[in-house]
Amino acid sequence: MLHSEKPKYQQLKDYLIETVKAQELHAGEKIPSENELAEKFEISRHTIRQAIGELVNEGWLYRVQGKGTFVNRRPDEKPRQSRTIGLITTYLNDYIFPSIIRGVYNVLPDKGFNIALSCTYNQHEKERACLESLINQNLAGLIVEPTKSALPNPNISLYKEFSRLGIPILFIHGSYRDLDYSYIIEDDMQAGYIATKHLIDQGHKKIAGVFKIDDIQGHYRFSGFQKAHLEAGLPISDSRILWFETEDMQVKFNAKGTHIHDILTHSTAVVCYNDQISLKVMDAIREKGLRIPDDLSIVSFDDSQLAVASEIKLTTIAHPKEQLGEEAGKAIINMIERVQDYYDVKMQPQLIVRGSTKKWESGGNRNE
Repeated sequence: MLHSEKPKYQQLKDYLIETVKAQELHAGEKIPSENELAEKFEISRHTIRQAIGELVNEGWLYRVQGKGTFVNRRPDEKPRQSRTIGLITTYLNDYIFPSIIRGVYNVLPDKGFNIALSCTYNQHEKERACLESLINQNLAGLIVEPTKSALPNPNISLYKEFSRLGIPILFIHGSYRDLDYSYIIEDDMQAGYIATKHLIDQGHKKIAGVFKIDDIQGHYRFSGFQKAHLEAGLPISDSRILWFETEDMQVKFNAKGTHIHDILTHSTAVVCYNDQISLKVMDAIREKGLRIPDDLSIVSFDDSQLAVASEIKLTTIAHPKEQLGEEAGKAIINMIERVQDYYDVKMQPQLIVRGSTKKWESGGNRNE
């Protein structure tokens, strides 16, 4: 209960500020709900909203729509003098990652920032090593592609330590469920929907799906896959869905094994997690003596160089790649300079139609 002669909203403001200064609440942590504050201090919701609104305007708190209000970096602290920004990606030299990194480099050096680049190879222990190394480098900010973002992460406490030190963090491609931090991603649910709807619009009704289970992008793309089926009134068969994780790709995509064989046998089209996986699926299709797209159509994701590497060019959902890197670079600078404290950006996907898909004629020999 509040007892000061000050107005109640000001007392609540003072209490929350002191709680942050005493490090009872750290940057990135959610504050108690309006109901909890009303019950604890015996004040009205109107009073609470007035206090929180002023704290948001003053930079002590920030709101995340649908999730609540969170502690910001302290506005009374001196700005960090460092001009180094950490950049952690899962991979460096292959696939779409050079383009993403190039996008970040297009922005940061021109603004006087250096980049400390590191890589996790999508392994939690390597992610921890990266974080432990960077936390001692007096960073101004940190851009991170999460490692196995769909799984519980053992390194959450390290991310919270960066926040406690006042270092802003921006995630790209995905984010961790346990951290309501800023992110810039592609709208993967919409991407999965667009990819699947393209096949449905071409007359396919038996569509297989291959999705990655340990990265959150795979879950969102599967959600879009589900949405398109539901909208079209089509059932999803478990026998046509293949989930894989980082460590078992060689086993799951062995054409002579049962995993990929089972989902291809009674399907006319496949939605593949990305272009890398699509090439493995294409190899399996050929080894089964089937033709692309006459027997099986394929839609992929990312529009990487691999999408046009084989004789059959992939229909794919374009990833923003370099543009995403540039937007991440601009965002982290704004967060460092407190121009904007929170980002929740979803970049819109685009379908690129090539030769790996075609209209499915009813009565075809695979439409059992």
